[in-house]
Amino acid sequence: MTKINYSVTEPFSTKQLFDLVNDIEAYPLFVPNCVKSGILEQQSTYMIAFLEVEKLGFRKRFITKNTFNEPNNISLSLVDGPFKYLRGYWHFTQVDPLNSRINFELQYKFNSKLLEIAFTPMFREIMTDMVKAFSQRAKQVYYD
Repeated sequence: MTKINYSVTEPFSTKQLFDLVNDIEAYPLFVPNCVKSGILEQQSTYMIAFLEVEKLGFRKRFITKNTFNEPNNISLSLVDGPFKYLRGYWHFTQVDPLNSRINFELQYKFNSKLLEIAFTPMFREIMTDMVKAFSQRAKQVYYD
């Protein structure tokens, strides 16, 4: 199983950061390698959403159930996609009146050995780049 952990402190409120991460339909506008995204079902405490990512000719789509506790966290669980297992968490913590910490954790295992070998390094890079893109997006949305 592969694990990704990424943490960064940003000069924004937890609500602002939560809103950016939860705006899945905007991902293709700023998340590298995200070619398509959307919401399949929306309820007050969760959504079923999909992401389609592409890098170096590999294109994969996966669907997750995103359960949220606004503005503190979003948990992701696999509904469908090229994984045997996928679970993730976004945690947003106000560290002082002007700054919040984003913690992103993702654990996954592809459903075939071929995908595991071919796509794991790229998927890790895609997910890390995605988290970094939220920092840039926050500056564009809240400072410009």
